[in-house]
Amino acid sequence: MGAGKRKPGRRRTVLVLLMLGHALSGAESGPVPEAPWTLEAALERARAVHPDAEMARARLAQAEARLAQAQAGNLPRVDLRASYVQTTDPMQGFGIILSQGTFDNTIDFNDPGQLDNLSGAVEGRFRLYAGGARKARIGAAEAARAAGEDRVAAAEAALADAVVKAYFGIRQADKVVESLRSGLRVLEENLRVSKAKEAAGELIRTERLNLEVQVAAMRRELLSGEHRARLARHRLAFLLDLPPRADLALADTDPGIKAIVPPGRLSIENRAELRAARAAVEAAEDKVRAAQGGRLPTVDAFANYKANKGYRRDGDGTSWTAGVSVSLPVFDGQATRSQIAEARAGLREAEERLRRLRRSLEVDLEEARLAHELAVEQREVARRQQAQAREAAELSRERFAAGTLLSTELIGVESRLVEARTQLALATARERTALAHLRRVTGLSILP
Repeated sequence: MGAGKRKPGRRRTVLVLLMLGHALSGAESGPVPEAPWTLEAALERARAVHPDAEMARARLAQAEARLAQAQAGNLPRVDLRASYVQTTDPMQGFGIILSQGTFDNTIDFNDPGQLDNLSGAVEGRFRLYAGGARKARIGAAEAARAAGEDRVAAAEAALADAVVKAYFGIRQADKVVESLRSGLRVLEENLRVSKAKEAAGELIRTERLNLEVQVAAMRRELLSGEHRARLARHRLAFLLDLPPRADLALADTDPGIKAIVPPGRLSIENRAELRAARAAVEAAEDKVRAAQGGRLPTVDAFANYKANKGYRRDGDGTSWTAGVSVSLPVFDGQATRSQIAEARAGLREAEERLRRLRRSLEVDLEEARLAHELAVEQREVARRQQAQAREAAELSRERFAAGTLLSTELIGVESRLVEARTQLALATARERTALAHLRRVTGLSILP
């Protein structure tokens, strides 16, 4: 069989392995809670698997690795070296002879012959003083790590905000569908009554036709509502890293809905984004100090032990060296000066970014407060409106059954009841979503 051909069985095996790997990778993304879904389960799932949270955690891991690299400067460095050489160079050969301890008066310095040397050495170095640059670099890395932790919290908070909107979007859409179905059932019952009255000669044909037109319109609205409910589930499925057609049935009774309570104090000081920006300023300040350390001397301690072995002259020898070195920069082509200028510019940028962020968060807080106040008022108005519409509909149905109300009037009353139920569903979802957002912009978790 040619080398370019593949057996069908091999292709099937590869396909099975790929499918198995995909299934395992999906399993590693986190367990999928069984339906029905609660708000708490949705929030936990999103934090565990959504790419935004994963990317934030990956950036935090990078910051932690950079901190470990900076802290490595507090430890000594130890290196092992080994080499084997052969040479006929007189200068290098004479050094080999001395290292192996085989010098005698018969050696021709101009032509020592072919020599070899196997050497092994261990060397340790430790920086005793680095002009404060080492400490500053560690401080900058620690501040960057703290900023990374706060950015993870900020990403999770923003993700939770989106999950809440999608979750209540589903509940809102389901309530609208429920209201439309209820209104459709009532209209269909009224249509049945009108047909019976028409057959008995108690109702003219126009009244029955009006109801049939309204039933058709209500069915069209119901189809649109069901479509919006499916789209709302697709949005939540994306946030939960689930297939678009995943079963996202919500719990009928969810304690997490009432668990969202107003914050005790309206302030931005607990926002993770603000803490991250402050940590970024601290890191920039340490970077300035680290750059300024380039103008100060450095002090290093070093020691090494070396062993040499030669086979052509059958010699060997050992040696060690230890000492302290001091280095003082005199002129580096203004490299250090440029690094300090760059670090100071970065500090100014971080400070201005913090100032701009503070103003933006204060605006967000005020907008969230006003939005929640409006949502509360709208919900109360919608509740009263629904109660009035329900009472009016009950009276109108009785009058229509008694033959004292026209179908057009009944249609208007039933439409207003459906609209009132829809508005209450929208207002309730808006109030819960606005309150969750208000908790988020004060730096609090959505669920206490």
